[in-house]
Amino acid sequence: MATAFDRRRIPAPEISIPPIYEPLLDGEAEAGPSKRVDRANDEARPIFLKTGLISQANGSGYIESGGVKIACSVYGPRPKAPPYTPQGTLNLEVKFAPFASDPRGAPLRDTEPIHLSQLLTQSLIPAIQLDQFPKSSIDIYLLILESDTPSNVLSAGLTVSSAAIADAGIAMNGLGTGSVVLTDQNGEILVDPEESEEIALQSQAQAQGQGQGQGQGNGAGKLLVGALPALGKVTNLYMEGEVEVDQAIQMIEKAIAASRDTHTVLAQSLLEGALERGIGGEA
Repeated sequence: MATAFDRRRIPAPEISIPPIYEPLLDGEAEAGPSKRVDRANDEARPIFLKTGLISQANGSGYIESGGVKIACSVYGPRPKAPPYTPQGTLNLEVKFAPFASDPRGAPLRDTEPIHLSQLLTQSLIPAIQLDQFPKSSIDIYLLILESDTPSNVLSAGLTVSSAAIADAGIAMNGLGTGSVVLTDQNGEILVDPEESEEIALQSQAQAQGQGQGQGQGNGAGKLLVGALPALGKVTNLYMEGEVEVDQAIQMIEKAIAASRDTHTVLAQSLLEGALERGIGGEA
């Protein structure tokens, strides 16, 4: 007599063996997100970007950048309900997985994704030719699998959204990329800051606020830049803190330079994804 089998569950193996790792050599670093000691102040963290992983979507992308992991899917263009609109509509939704942050978040509606969705929408609209899709809508869904800071989530989200939109074959003005720069009280500019560096900046800002009455402290802030590097255009600027005008210009220039490197990775991943699916051919 056959035993009952629950097809809704994946049976565990009868025997399990823990993995065995080789010991680290002297001076060898453990695996994980890169640290600032491994890269220069004007160097961004390595990016892993892959397209076409979600077969049910018209376009999709997956990105890993430091402590951020995001899966993005794009559906459309598809017909939109009345009233008539002369250009397409962009709908973008951001959701955090319960295990995306530490401590673990409750699976309830949160206000943070709404703020992130609005900023991402503002950065993406200039990159898409919405006038080519009247009476249509484009739906973008981002699932945050792991996050460290909202600014890094925005930066990676903008990049992976552009990859997914291009993977869906939607007409674009250019590939959008995001980059984050940070400056401390000493005037040092850091590209693609880590969570610990942003926490240190917040501590400096609080100390600066307490010492303003005594005239202590210089400007410190954080800047997020959305750009179309191929066209040399900036689609969005989001800044926190107070810095001098000259210092803000330097931060923008650093962010645009970092976005060019990200654009190279983005274009290469799109090319590799197209070749894997047999789209296009060798030049």
